[in-house]
Amino acid sequence: MLCKYSRWMISRAEDTPKALPRIAERHVRRCRACAEYARTVASLSSRLRAERSAWLAGIPDFVVGPWPDAASSPSSEVAASTPRRSRPGLRPLPVAAAVLVVIAGALVLFQVVLKAPGPTTEERAASLAALKTISAAPEEIGGAIKDAESSLDQERRILARSLVSAANYLQARLNIKIERREPQAKSS
Repeated sequence: MLCKYSRWMISRAEDTPKALPRIAERHVRRCRACAEYARTVASLSSRLRAERSAWLAGIPDFVVGPWPDAASSPSSEVAASTPRRSRPGLRPLPVAAAVLVVIAGALVLFQVVLKAPGPTTEERAASLAALKTISAAPEEIGGAIKDAESSLDQERRILARSLVSAANYLQARLNIKIERREPQAKSS
């Protein structure tokens, strides 16, 4: 663990102006592997500095920007301050996509929204009159409630018959006996 920390401190001291901590200096004096690493890092740094000019000479000059020669290119300050404008003629795909979206929206608007006319004033008046007659008929509500009660009784009778029929079917198929009890009278 101390070797790993010391090697990290050696690299940091070589890359930055910070000095090597005392604990790392003591470890380098005692550990042969870390001392060899410190010598390699120091020689590597000096060797790279010496070879830098020869390495940079082998790299070709690249033109940055749309200007092929340096004489016609604007100064770097002007180029950095003026943003590059995108022209719609140079990028047809986004413009075509936007036009298609607008056309699709217009079709939906004209086909769905504007095609269905709203109710006329006569239709509105007729629906309001029907609503008033339904809410203002208390005599007819009693008959409607009686009809609803009778239909509920009828539904109960149908369900009871279905239950009896299902019990008879199961009794016949499964060869079992299902006893039916008569409803008991309430005793007071």
